[in-house]
Amino acid sequence: MEQPIDATLHAIWEANRLLRDEGERMAASAGQTHARRMVLQTAGSGATVPDIARRLSLQRQSIQRVADQLVEEGLACYQANPRHRRSKLLLTTPAGNEVLHSLAAIHDDWIREIGKLTPSMPWDEMRRGLETLVDALKTKSPEIQNE
Repeated sequence: MEQPIDATLHAIWEANRLLRDEGERMAASAGQTHARRMVLQTAGSGATVPDIARRLSLQRQSIQRVADQLVEEGLACYQANPRHRRSKLLLTTPAGNEVLHSLAAIHDDWIREIGKLTPSMPWDEMRRGLETLVDALKTKSPEIQNE
C-alpha cells in the first residue's frame, strides 16, 4: 500500500512544480511575477500585509517587500485602516486591476487548454481526494496548518 501512496505524492510534487513554473510564465507575460500576482489578487479591495501573508502562507516581510514594490509602480496603494491605526490596507489601483484582468484572461485560456488535453480527467473526484489528503496532512502536522 505504501508504494502507490509514495508514487502519488511524487506525482503531486511534480505537478506542483510544473504549476508553479506555469504560474511564473503566465505572470511574466503581463510583466509580473507569480508572487506579485498573488499579492495583488489577495489585496483586492483591501487587506493588510499580515492578512495577505496569512492567506498566502508566506512571511509578512516578504509580502511587505512585494507590496511596497507594487505601490511604487502604481499597481497598488496603501489606505488608512479603520480597524487598526498602524496596519494600513493594501488595495489594487485601476492599473493593478488592469494587470489582474489581463492575467485572468491568460489563466482562463490556459484552463481551457488543460481541459482539452485532459477530457476524461475526473476533476471533481481528484479535488475531493486532494482535500482529503490536505485534511490528513493537517491532522498529521498541526503545527504547519495554515488558515
